[in-house]
Amino acid sequence: MADEEPARATPAERLRKTLQFDDSLYRRFTAIHEAGHAIVALATAEASVSECVIAATEITPGAGPADAYTDVSWNSPSAHLTLLYGGAIAQQRWLREQHLWTPERDSAVATLSNHDYAALDATGATPEQFGQARSAALALRDRHWPAIIAVGAVLDQNGRVSGEELNALLQASAVTRAAPSPPPPAPGAPSLSYFMDRAKQIAAESRQRASASPLPQGAAPLPHAQAESLNSQQCNPRHIK
Repeated sequence: MADEEPARATPAERLRKTLQFDDSLYRRFTAIHEAGHAIVALATAEASVSECVIAATEITPGAGPADAYTDVSWNSPSAHLTLLYGGAIAQQRWLREQHLWTPERDSAVATLSNHDYAALDATGATPEQFGQARSAALALRDRHWPAIIAVGAVLDQNGRVSGEELNALLQASAVTRAAPSPPPPAPGAPSLSYFMDRAKQIAAESRQRASASPLPQGAAPLPHAQAESLNSQQCNPRHIK
């Protein structure tokens, strides 16, 4: 009897081989992507974010794709374009700062962001508009990098970051400007540990308020807005993955 042909690798298995991340590291990697979308969106001042959510992100053989999204709405086409770049460029900087960057992993970031690039293409924007949006996203990412790191950490740990928490962290990070190779912080300047501690404090306060005001018996949470057309529309809420 002829030997059976080996089964082809699933997309999840190929992804694992390329990234060489264990499940915990892949979860943080995914959290950074969502944090990038959320903070860049809010920093445009023309978008709002209801929440970031991360659930199953295991990439073990047979596991499903990462279940993570950012619930966002925007008020202008330029904000839409800019926030769509936020996830991938956050992961790119994070890989470099963690000394995890390789050409293969950089290519994996692009593959994992195919849905964002498809949404960008669907807007019908011009090459010039794409370039302006990406430049704006890079500037906002670097300016608010401590907030992205803090949001990623809280999202990884708790599985959800509310819009209130996101706005508070964005405001806190506005007092410092992060650069790709940041100099030592000036005396009295907030450190990354400050933002991490503040993120945990905000999350704890939100959970305490939620437990003090439970839903009435029989009530159910409102469902998340369903993904709508990828064409840019003003005030169009959707899940960005």
